[in-house]
Amino acid sequence: MSARPASGARGELRGVFVFALLAAFALLSLVVVVVGARSYRMINASAERAFVSRTGMSYLIGKVRGADAAGMIDLRTENGMRVLALGQEFGGERYLTYIYCDGAQVREYFARESLAFSPDYGDPIFEASALHMTIEDGLVSITIVDAGGETHTAALFLQTLGDGAA
Repeated sequence: MSARPASGARGELRGVFVFALLAAFALLSLVVVVVGARSYRMINASAERAFVSRTGMSYLIGKVRGADAAGMIDLRTENGMRVLALGQEFGGERYLTYIYCDGAQVREYFARESLAFSPDYGDPIFEASALHMTIEDGLVSITIVDAGGETHTAALFLQTLGDGAA
């Protein structure tokens, strides 16, 4: 009769051990999921910042290079904001692409030169809190301050000097 209680206690001990093992597995699985989710969020935020610094800046550089011709690139102050005006000729008529930042987004507005600039009509390109541009001796400098406060800077040299640079 004494053998029976010992095997029953051993069975209970085995059951507790299996339960503890399963509970530890479930807890560690939860920890892995939480850590993975946090890592995913950090990678996603990093990718979003990279979008502004790479894609947004590349877009602006491409627009400036596309307008690199005599008299087609100008920095202006329109409605109290600094605007990059890029000119193009279509059918004998001059059109301007205005690039500017409204404090939340970098925007682009395309219109005939004869029409007045209106920041309300611009299409958003990407989010940014500031956009600073300078043109000096044929060197265009572009600085973007993204929504997170990080600064991204690029510079390019205009092929058309003299008449082409403001």
